[in-house]
Amino acid sequence: MKWLFLVHQVQTPNSRERVKVWRMTKKVGAILYRNSVYVLPYNKERLEDFQWLSQQIRDSKGEASVFVSETQNENEDNLLRSLFEQGKKEEYDALMKSIRTLKSRVDQTKAIRQSLLVIKTLAKECKKLQEEFSLIQRTDFFGHSLSVDCESELEVARKMIASMEPLRVPPAKLRTYLRKEFQGKTWSTREHIHIDRVCSAWLIRRFIDRKAKFVFSVETKIPKGTIPFDVVAAEFSHHGDHCTFETLLTAFRINDPVLKSIAQIVHDIDLKDQKFGRPEASGVDLIIRSLSDSFRDDQKTLEVGSVLLDALYHYLSDGKKKR
Repeated sequence: MKWLFLVHQVQTPNSRERVKVWRMTKKVGAILYRNSVYVLPYNKERLEDFQWLSQQIRDSKGEASVFVSETQNENEDNLLRSLFEQGKKEEYDALMKSIRTLKSRVDQTKAIRQSLLVIKTLAKECKKLQEEFSLIQRTDFFGHSLSVDCESELEVARKMIASMEPLRVPPAKLRTYLRKEFQGKTWSTREHIHIDRVCSAWLIRRFIDRKAKFVFSVETKIPKGTIPFDVVAAEFSHHGDHCTFETLLTAFRINDPVLKSIAQIVHDIDLKDQKFGRPEASGVDLIIRSLSDSFRDDQKTLEVGSVLLDALYHYLSDGKKKR
């Protein structure tokens, strides 16, 4: 059987360079055979991996050479294979332990309905373990038997999580208000506005109070005589699993289907539970976050953000007309 050997020497005493080499060899699945000698079963792709790796070592003022050798002794082949199998066994064992820990947590929580956020968190952990499994499998050159066991356990965990029934928290019973009673008011919220506060302020000015003025302040210093929103314990804030934008739609009996679509986007970003799975959420989140971080002026953020939200509203309106 043909094998690849990477012989190297790191000249610098800097331990970071040694760790860097170790990480690079681990990434391609190489095993330490002797002191400063790494080995891989031969194929053209792995030869290229070692060649690139040796070039990086030389670029770091080290020395590296790659050799291709074919063993003449079956015992030597078996010894090298056993090194790879032992390495994979350790990786699969550690992964299996994590999978079983996850399954145990799912078992403990499954008896009681959980919030959608808890279920999403478990699903995210399962996906992370799946990605880890794929990485291990990618360098499992001899197909360790534990690979099948891990894959089976991962599938069981995935199905367990998929079968969990989420607990839907109903919004609190809210009063409803007439928009004509909220004209020319001063509205207040926490400073450094992001998605829910930007969108709620836009909603207020465009669809509730055309002459609204806004004050952005430290939460403990919300001015008296103003109408607070997206503030803890305020009427116009989070209720149940509704964000402030959703609360405002309910409180003022706004049934615009386009605004309901925007509410779903705001909900997915603000509550991070992917309840509606809106594909626009990540893009809107990035844009609003960029505005807030760039301007560091809430009035300016609202001004520019409102232009973007007007455009989003018209875009979604056109889409609904076409459909």
